[in-house]
Amino acid sequence: MDKKKILMVDDEVKFCKMVKKNLESMGLYEVETVTEAAKALETAQRLLPDLILMDVIMPDMRGSSVAVQIKQDPKLKNIPIIFITALAAKGTQELFMGVVDGNPFYAKPVLPKPINPIELEAQIRICLEGLKEP
Repeated sequence: MDKKKILMVDDEVKFCKMVKKNLESMGLYEVETVTEAAKALETAQRLLPDLILMDVIMPDMRGSSVAVQIKQDPKLKNIPIIFITALAAKGTQELFMGVVDGNPFYAKPVLPKPINPIELEAQIRICLEGLKEP
């Protein structure tokens, strides 16, 4: 089985390294990290990941702006995005991100920081394999 490519966009370098190490240790995922939101679209266009992990609050650009750009790109628009943010309280279902093609775009799923590695991997599987939530 080919490893699934994941693009992680988060300005916290240590957090990126931890998530990358945890996911890659499973042998199922190949993770590329970007710590500047402004580079996320370019990296996604080059990598064509199977899934994107996106922080919402970053110093150079909000994750919501990047997500809207990704969803407007015909090659990227169907890539699932999992949002990870300190803004989300446990149990948050979705956050309004912006408008894509005249329609409201909501982030879903949204996982709170600090991240639970088991919950993150479960959400990744749900997004990639279309599994039902546990």
